[in-house]
Amino acid sequence: MRLLLAAAALCAALGGCRNDYVRVNDMALGRVVIYRNGVAYYERRATLTKDSLSIQVPRDKVNDFLKSLTVRDARTGRTLPVGFPSPGAEYGGMVNMVIELPRGTATDLIITYITEAPAWKPSYRVVIDRGGKVRLQGWAIVDNTSGEDWKDVRVGVGASSALSFRYDLWSVRQVEREVLSSNDRFAIAPPTGNSPYGESDKDGTTIALADDELPRPDSHPDMQEQYWRDEMRARKAEPPSSGSGTSGGSDGHGHYANKTVAGKAPPPPVKERVDAGKKKVAEVARSIRERKSRWVVEGYAKPGEANSDARALDRANLMRNQLIENGVPPAQVEVRIGQSKNQPAGVRLLEQASPAGDQTAAAGGAARPKEEEQPVGESHFESKSPMTVARERSVMVSIVDRSTAGETVYLYDPESSRGNPRFAFKAIRFDNPTRSALEAGPVTVYSSDGFVGEGLTEPIPAQASAIVPFALDRQVVVERTQKAEDRITRLVSLERGVLTSEVAYTRRNAYALTNRLSRPVVVYLRHTVEAGWTLASGPGRFERLGDAHLFRVELAARQTRSVAVEESTPMTRTLDLRSPDALDLVAVYLSRPVDDPGLAGPMKELLALHKEMADQQQAIDNLRQRLGDYRVRMDELHAQIVTLQAVKSGGSLMKHLKQKMLEISERIQKGTIELVDREEKVMLARIRFQDAVAELTLAKTGKKAAARR
Repeated sequence: MRLLLAAAALCAALGGCRNDYVRVNDMALGRVVIYRNGVAYYERRATLTKDSLSIQVPRDKVNDFLKSLTVRDARTGRTLPVGFPSPGAEYGGMVNMVIELPRGTATDLIITYITEAPAWKPSYRVVIDRGGKVRLQGWAIVDNTSGEDWKDVRVGVGASSALSFRYDLWSVRQVEREVLSSNDRFAIAPPTGNSPYGESDKDGTTIALADDELPRPDSHPDMQEQYWRDEMRARKAEPPSSGSGTSGGSDGHGHYANKTVAGKAPPPPVKERVDAGKKKVAEVARSIRERKSRWVVEGYAKPGEANSDARALDRANLMRNQLIENGVPPAQVEVRIGQSKNQPAGVRLLEQASPAGDQTAAAGGAARPKEEEQPVGESHFESKSPMTVARERSVMVSIVDRSTAGETVYLYDPESSRGNPRFAFKAIRFDNPTRSALEAGPVTVYSSDGFVGEGLTEPIPAQASAIVPFALDRQVVVERTQKAEDRITRLVSLERGVLTSEVAYTRRNAYALTNRLSRPVVVYLRHTVEAGWTLASGPGRFERLGDAHLFRVELAARQTRSVAVEESTPMTRTLDLRSPDALDLVAVYLSRPVDDPGLAGPMKELLALHKEMADQQQAIDNLRQRLGDYRVRMDELHAQIVTLQAVKSGGSLMKHLKQKMLEISERIQKGTIELVDREEKVMLARIRFQDAVAELTLAKTGKKAAARR
């Protein structure tokens, strides 16, 4: 103890002693492994004949030292006890720890521990070879800031997948305990459970849209009802049956009934309100994408509205579909029927609170990015021979120097922050030939002619491939277009012309790739499938790069090739079978085998009626255009005849023009009769169509199919 006090006093007087590393007398440092998480592993070994061993540990490194220390007898494997002073008893910023050794015998002692250390830094070189090979070289840059020289030490580096943290083990910890009396209760009821989402919070995450603000597609019953009413009024006719609108109309949702209910037709949608709703939906979608949390869409019906639950859920699905079409990942949004009282018809969006432990992400919602779920693996590289690294010096330790499979390719990456939506990057593709993960770091690329570029790689798991872009030569041009469409996958319900169905909302990304080079190239398309979407199809083979798919596309010299990547997500849509868009979806659905065979016949009859109406309407449009041309010609002939009346020699021409005018008049008369006839046929077809729509249900088609069997 006197020696320690004297040493501390001397160091203080001289001001030149460094007490920033673990000192172990008579034990040389044999191995150091630096990690990327802020710690280093130290190993010391020696044969000792004394009864004890003293270790001086800097005060700020005591907790890491105690947390990781292992002391064992190399011969017997027995662990040995370590004594150390309580807080406040250290001297000169050092804590003296004593290891008690067996008396009178020589002991081979092994001590291992970790302390704080700077992270090592990776650096790679790739030399392009021929015949599908490259030379991969890697170095770990290690900084010795420990305060002691590393003499003849085996230096290694480890992966960042190892976790590390601080934990206080040296402080004396007192626990405050409650004083109980004999009449204290020992059984206490737990708190009441709460919903995982709330109506609002301090960030103002409740958003509402009124019913007349909700954008609706043309195929929706609400839109079709208004279209049909407007058309019937224009023809001075009313719909054949009545609901809650005019006499002989529907119930406002495309449901036709055989009864008359007094009342007025609902007012048409106000365009300004719908446009404001579209703008609000776009703003909400942008906010949701930025927040990356999960949301609930609650739908509400009007007070006293028929089929209130179905109507409320329909409004919620309308909103969810609109959000997805505006780029919100499907997994971020769910729907439900609202339970709040006195809420007007429309929707409310509520942000879900994230439970402790990120259970929301675990449930599959707006989870952590997929790249955080990719395997990192373990890595360990070590110098093959001992080396010396003086204090405050750095060293480059070789971690890989091997030939491996590789080639020069192109990478089209429009998604990354430093990507390019127009051109593909020139890149190097190579395999990690080691059994350890290669850490993220810079990659310098060389050819036989010298430096050709540099890039940055993400972590590369063992035995995995990497594609590292290193140049942008604009030799591969990409034109990208997007298109979305619905495909019915299952019919949920069908009643009085309103079809509720599950559809696959499909996004088709089309790429036109042009190779400007006079040699063939390989291009990898990077495409990320967001949470809630499923990859439906792609251009052949693909690999994974973090959270993205890499599709391999081969281009010949000067070739332009088109490929497509399709992804889909399920949606629930309410369709009005009077809508051409809805019938087009049904026609595609019936082109494949369906679950309900009894549905195919009536549906095909409905499609035939719709085609008949479309053909008749096309003929009517052509007739009206032809009649218009005739009337224009009649006016021209009349003007010419009036002019000729002042000319004495125009008798023969006058006669010809009058004959021509008579012929055109007859054509107009015949055309008008044909027009009336066709309009009557269209009206009859519409009535038959409406009747067929009103009678068609999934339940009835199933019964008819069973009866036929």
